[in-house]
Amino acid sequence: MALALAEEASAVVTLDGDGQHRPEDIPRLLAAHRRDPDALIVGARLHDGRRMPAERYYANRVANFWIGWAAGQRVEDSQSGFRVYPASLLCALPARLGRAASFVFESEVLIEAGRRGVRLAWVPVPAVYEPGARRSHFRPVADVALITRMVAWKLVSGGLTLRGLLR
Repeated sequence: MALALAEEASAVVTLDGDGQHRPEDIPRLLAAHRRDPDALIVGARLHDGRRMPAERYYANRVANFWIGWAAGQRVEDSQSGFRVYPASLLCALPARLGRAASFVFESEVLIEAGRRGVRLAWVPVPAVYEPGARRSHFRPVADVALITRMVAWKLVSGGLTLRGLLR
């Protein structure tokens, strides 16, 4: 991301490396970015929940509630790494964000974007879980604990706002 920003990119596209996202869907996310260039665009898989492992689907739904509360906006898929980040958002994020080798970044950037008034926009994408695909590096216990700690801190430090809860 830093290199793309140094090269004056107007946005950065990310997708997970475990085959859960189809690169051929990138044009759909970029079309949403062109319609709303200041929004954080996220490929949302939960509309296709029957294609996801049940434990991931329900864990993601729970995470969406808490992260949405902290962000003050509705969150449809907090764990999707298929995104278009506007350069303006990336430049506004605290420098320490994303430095840890964990999955906290995806959740924390949604909260930071929401708190900065950046709209979160959702593009439905298929949930892809192919047999034999590369395993995710997500560590269920360690990464859930790190994400939970970060979200709890954001909620407490943000005052547990009613606006966020009612989003």
